[in-house]
Amino acid sequence: MIVKLIKYGLVLIFTYFVITNIVIYLYSKQNPAPDADTLVVLGAQVVGTPAVPHYSLAQRLDIAFDYLQHNPRTKVIVCGGQGKNESATEASVMAQYLIHKGIDPKRVYQEDKSTRTAQQFVYANRVLPLGKTVVVTNDFHILRSLMLAKRSGFNEISGLSAPLGWENGDKYIALIREPLALANSWLFDHPNND
Repeated sequence: MIVKLIKYGLVLIFTYFVITNIVIYLYSKQNPAPDADTLVVLGAQVVGTPAVPHYSLAQRLDIAFDYLQHNPRTKVIVCGGQGKNESATEASVMAQYLIHKGIDPKRVYQEDKSTRTAQQFVYANRVLPLGKTVVVTNDFHILRSLMLAKRSGFNEISGLSAPLGWENGDKYIALIREPLALANSWLFDHPNND
């Protein structure tokens, strides 16, 4: 009896991971709304001193840059506070990256207090009212980000995903980590939990 329960449990867990990763993949393929009021780029790790974006964050910023080039009316809010092992806030590093690439500094706003995805939309809206919003993050992270944005009351939102390649191993980690993070966010991450 115990062995059967373990087998059923393993089958259910495997099924959850497969279905969740399929849904995550499908969400990553959506098209962002054109001419958004605001582009929100979610933070991720910065490394070194002086700090530079980690590979996955640079991917997000490059995709954001392309969108901003094609939508000159859109403002951008870069999000992310300073982690324990970071020499600067993620937002400050992201802002410098976009400005260095040629985005007008007047279009770039920084939200530098958040430490979790669930906080970033609420805090970004305090910096600048979001309006019609496109959220930029890596492909595996779009589904959870949109869920948290809608839970925070932002319904006029779409996603723009930055592809995360297989070459550095991050994609393999995301296949395991993101379904767990999605379940955790669904159960525990609420806007009033900051």
